[in-house]
Amino acid sequence: MLLATSALAGCGGSDDDDEDTTVPPTQPPVTEPGQASVDKVLFIGVDGLTYDALRRGVTDKTLANIGQLTATRAWTGGVTGQTSQQPTLIAPGWATLLTGQWADVHGVRSNAQGQAMKAPSVFQRIKTARPEARSAGAFNSSVLAGLVGSDRDAGYLQSLTDCAGVDDCVAAQARDRIAEGYDMVVAQLGAPERAAAESGYGTSYEAVIRQTDAAIGVLAKQLADRRADHPGENWLMVVASSHGLSKTGTSDGLPFSTNKTILLAANQPVLLGGSADDASFDGLWDNNWYALPSAADLTPTLLAHLDALPAPAAYDMAGTSLTGTLALRRVAPRTSMDNKSVTLSWVRVGEPDGEIVVSRDGVEVARLPGTATEYVDTGFTFDTEGVHTLNYSVSAGRAVSATRATVVYTKPVPLLASLRTGLTMFFPFEGNVNDVAAGGGAITPYDGTQAPAYADPGVYGKSFRNERGSAALGAFKLDYPAGLLDSVQAFTIGFWYQSDGTANDRSILGNKDYNSGANPGITIAQWAGPELRFNLAGGSRVDIEGVKFTANKPVYIAMVIDKPAKSMVAYRYDSELGFTRFFKGTATVNLTQIAGVFGPHIGLNEDGKGTYGICCAGTRGPYTMIFDDLAFWSRALTEDEVKSLAMSGKSVSELFP
Repeated sequence: MLLATSALAGCGGSDDDDEDTTVPPTQPPVTEPGQASVDKVLFIGVDGLTYDALRRGVTDKTLANIGQLTATRAWTGGVTGQTSQQPTLIAPGWATLLTGQWADVHGVRSNAQGQAMKAPSVFQRIKTARPEARSAGAFNSSVLAGLVGSDRDAGYLQSLTDCAGVDDCVAAQARDRIAEGYDMVVAQLGAPERAAAESGYGTSYEAVIRQTDAAIGVLAKQLADRRADHPGENWLMVVASSHGLSKTGTSDGLPFSTNKTILLAANQPVLLGGSADDASFDGLWDNNWYALPSAADLTPTLLAHLDALPAPAAYDMAGTSLTGTLALRRVAPRTSMDNKSVTLSWVRVGEPDGEIVVSRDGVEVARLPGTATEYVDTGFTFDTEGVHTLNYSVSAGRAVSATRATVVYTKPVPLLASLRTGLTMFFPFEGNVNDVAAGGGAITPYDGTQAPAYADPGVYGKSFRNERGSAALGAFKLDYPAGLLDSVQAFTIGFWYQSDGTANDRSILGNKDYNSGANPGITIAQWAGPELRFNLAGGSRVDIEGVKFTANKPVYIAMVIDKPAKSMVAYRYDSELGFTRFFKGTATVNLTQIAGVFGPHIGLNEDGKGTYGICCAGTRGPYTMIFDDLAFWSRALTEDEVKSLAMSGKSVSELFP
């Protein structure tokens, strides 16, 4: 036993490929049907063991112990482009494994120390359902040990060990807890990830994953020995990775197929939705992968084995158990722009098992045929204005999954007819970049050749998918009539905006050299957070900062410059964060310089110079921003008018005959 795990003590493993650290593979125990049993779980997380390395090792029999398990390709990182998207890093990945939720619920979006999960953990759920149960965790990563520290303090986790980078410690602690009769044992091994980061996928990495497989074999033997002495114990053994790695072996957090691919394996004959058809999923990521098991399925699978799942109407996890005969996966909500309906959609894996039941906040709201894949909910009402959260579960028999939607309720807001007054330029982006207000505006590529792209559905119909290329002049710009900004006493720029929120220090819209916010002109920018910043300069500068917004959801943004009033007002409407107005005086700014020095245009997904996203931004290179209903008024809109634009659920297009 010690021979099999001692080579892991330094976390990087040995570079000697000839060292024999293997033990004969042990078949993990399975309780015979019909026997009275005590259900228990061993969950082994192996960070850095890629799915490709696993299948190579199973094929050539160098990973004989994991090869005893039923394994499948799975995915992590949330749904790309949706609010559930999260970085493919160790802490967000483990937060998902331990909660059955994505970052929009568990709240962990980085590897920073001192974070806490905002969703109930598997330890909390087990202790609530089975008060007599004992759970233990041993972690290679101190960040992860800290992440579950609150579970220990609350009494949900009876044993927690921070092994500070030593896998031998992790394995020894797991063996001890199994021997002591714990009901849930979690062991996080990290040597493969460190080996890949230090030397890539070379001989050292291959040696370390063989040593890790040997350690897993020792733990499997520990279960077999325990079962021999306690034949009534029914152990579920699961092995999983929390995230994939890049093509070079680094953990960079990006949403590419290698980073989003993880492995799931268990001592079960079948993992629901698992696929042995690896050729179908090799290559670039596509939406077909979402039908595969995910990291969010781990916690429901463990809870199902321990008979600790929530009741279907109260189910609140994004994942679903892998040990059933039916799963409802990728349950996703879409709130209509008028906030009057929520459309739920899902993917069914397995055969229908009776009707599908949809519940909202624990109360059944619909029964649908077992083959249904969508439901539109219009039955909710609110008494108070503000942001409301609706918790949905979708179930069929024992198969259940959950999601939540946000709905903003305000008293009905009409699209004000006054918005037609002073509307100088307007781009609805319905498959073109035409200025339907005929004010002389034109959207053109900086390089003169890049073709515009469109997203469908947008906020209203289509939207402008502004793909900032890798070329120095690869973005678009809004050309306006010469002298426009100088001639008007006030103006308003308003538009719907959407991005994944990951880029830092990027100009969304601007006519200045944003290499310094003190340069003359205006800018609306995206910073990490995600956050919006509004900037105006001419001789001196003024800024509105810290305006938060929700990633991967449309938000309405408006900037109002009023020269006589010497003011800059910024508005942001976010369906999760609400409507907010921000004010800044501009008395110190020379407003005659507001047009900048680069000519009559405003960069989109760029600054006025057209090169900032490549040369100088905090996050450089290609980046996609989505715009809709981009408009320019030659006057200062009132707050009520901006609320009308943001909250009426109607496009400015409806003001045109």
